[in-house]
Amino acid sequence: MNRRLAAIAGAAALALVAGGCGGSTGGGKAGGETLTVYVSAPLQGEREAAGRAIVDGARLALADARGRIGDLKVRAVYLDDTRDGRWSLARTAANARSAAEDVTAIGYIGDLDSGATRASLPITNQAEMVQISPGSTAVDLTRLPPVGDASPERLQPSGRQTFARVVPDDDVEARAAAVWAKQMGAKRVGSVTDGSVFGQTLARAFDQETARIGLGTGEGGGVDLVYYGGGPDGFSKATRGLPPRPIIGSDALIDPASLRRATAFADRLYVTSPFLDPSLLPAAGQRFVRAYRRQFGTVNPVAAYGYESMALLLDAIRRAGPNGDDRHAVIDEVLSTHDLHSILGSYSIDGNGDTTLDAVSGYRVSDGLPVFPVELKAPR
Repeated sequence: MNRRLAAIAGAAALALVAGGCGGSTGGGKAGGETLTVYVSAPLQGEREAAGRAIVDGARLALADARGRIGDLKVRAVYLDDTRDGRWSLARTAANARSAAEDVTAIGYIGDLDSGATRASLPITNQAEMVQISPGSTAVDLTRLPPVGDASPERLQPSGRQTFARVVPDDDVEARAAAVWAKQMGAKRVGSVTDGSVFGQTLARAFDQETARIGLGTGEGGGVDLVYYGGGPDGFSKATRGLPPRPIIGSDALIDPASLRRATAFADRLYVTSPFLDPSLLPAAGQRFVRAYRRQFGTVNPVAAYGYESMALLLDAIRRAGPNGDDRHAVIDEVLSTHDLHSILGSYSIDGNGDTTLDAVSGYRVSDGLPVFPVELKAPR
């Protein structure tokens, strides 16, 4: 998820499960017969529920593997990346350094927020350790974005690609919104933004997809539906004066506080999310949902992506065979993932480190809550 950057703050990360930290390593063999996976997520504050869902999902995946891949034991260290209620650049960087400096570390799962990944990825990349994100959706993490001056190369000081994600990116979410607009019966659509790079990226992808699938474009009262690209702070200004037409926004609006700000559009607001609603997961995902509920209770949609991030890493260790304790070998296996059957459906990791999963959730907003989930797919 692409969120506003929090202020630089914090010191050492809080470890919920202790793990060993040794000397610096620049890749190669992880020491000993026990490997460590670091998981970094927001465990306090406004994103706590989602962060704990990532952790609980990862715990369940590790438990399903019984903490072992062949002769190798695998343990996890769970770290909090927040300070003062939001993710902290300093804490996120500290978490990544803890992983980079641990000679037993084989991989890093994080982050929920794209801004946090921009802080952690250069560190794990320098250590030549695979990083798998369950929630960071910004386009520039894997490829050159359509707007702005960011590029993924700045996040790869080692010169080697080490990042993958199991969640569809912002481009996929916006293109799926365009398909949804057509399914709703819209013939002419428009888009507005909050002026941010994030918002412009979403709107551009939406506009390109609507043109591709044959929807007309327009402004003001001449449209049947409006797409909003941006965060919650700019929503009111960007949508002020719009005609009474349905509005689709991204997951940046999906938290309760943001939806409450949009009460003026209560009967015609729709939101998308890159995370499939638990009710929309395939058969393997429904088994996960039942197991998760038995152990942890209510299933936050992000939980499945925490599970899959850990499951992908464990599968890569398994595929690496006798080199399962080698960081380079595990990176190669993650990035060569092809037609992996998972709780999210079958997917591959493409040449950029992106998942080929193209399904997202769409919700109608009612009484300030996202309801009636539908599965949307972005055309390939």
